[in-house]
Amino acid sequence: MISIIKKKELVGHKAGIYAICPETYSFIYSGGVDKHVIRWDINNIENSKILIKSTETIYSLYYYKDKNLIFIGTSSGKIHIIDLIEKKEIKLLKSHTDKIFEFKLLGSSLLSVSSDGNLAFTDLDTLKTEYILKVSNQRIRSIDIKGDLALIACGDSSIKVIDLINKKILHSFFGHEKSTNVVKFHPFENTLISGGWDAHLKIWDANYELVKSIPAHNYAIYSIEFSPDKTMMATGSRDKTIKIWDASNIEFPKSITYENLNGHQFSVNRLFWDQSSGDLISASDDKKIMIWEIKKL
Repeated sequence: MISIIKKKELVGHKAGIYAICPETYSFIYSGGVDKHVIRWDINNIENSKILIKSTETIYSLYYYKDKNLIFIGTSSGKIHIIDLIEKKEIKLLKSHTDKIFEFKLLGSSLLSVSSDGNLAFTDLDTLKTEYILKVSNQRIRSIDIKGDLALIACGDSSIKVIDLINKKILHSFFGHEKSTNVVKFHPFENTLISGGWDAHLKIWDANYELVKSIPAHNYAIYSIEFSPDKTMMATGSRDKTIKIWDASNIEFPKSITYENLNGHQFSVNRLFWDQSSGDLISASDDKKIMIWEIKKL
């Protein structure tokens, strides 16, 4: 049995929210269509403030705690790097030519994926983009990393498996109709989980063969995240809902909707499960961020 309690609702953005990322302790960052980055103090909402006013829509954020930097991925493919101590931009990277959907840390490199179909490797010591790998002729919405491998979800419906050491594509296979939007390594089973425009969740074995296809949502799935203890999985969708699944038995989810738990009223664009609090955080086109206490009883 899964217990879900809505803890807080953060309101401050003037348009849809596409990006959220944690800082430390009770602080998170968010950005979106209103071109603002807000730093939220979850324990004291009155201390929250607009940190940055961009000239472009913000699609992705990454906080690099070692140097207290925030990376901002925009609609034109630019990466703005902000020093949070000096409170100024210290670098502007033009690593991509279109929307940057996600960042992922790999050792001393920050990886970014974009609508231009490229995977970029940026050195976190020099703050220079050192390598760009062409992965797809269509957009890339998602990347996940396990060891020396990456999974990439592509707009041409494919899932790509990348050798991160040699920077080459190892495998490519069909994922979802119209577009594969998100793909993840399962945290403890030797399987992959993907979600797409077709609203299905798909489970793949170690040989990239389809094990199961589940009609999980009514519209496109945009986000898949596992809980810190790896026992639960959350999916967020354009259908306005969040669904919570038992990670070891992906069959019967519990839904978070506007009707049952005063959830989101528009597309759920981004989820992340906070490692310190264990709370699930969701961001939506309804201009709201919601914080959920979710427990497996």
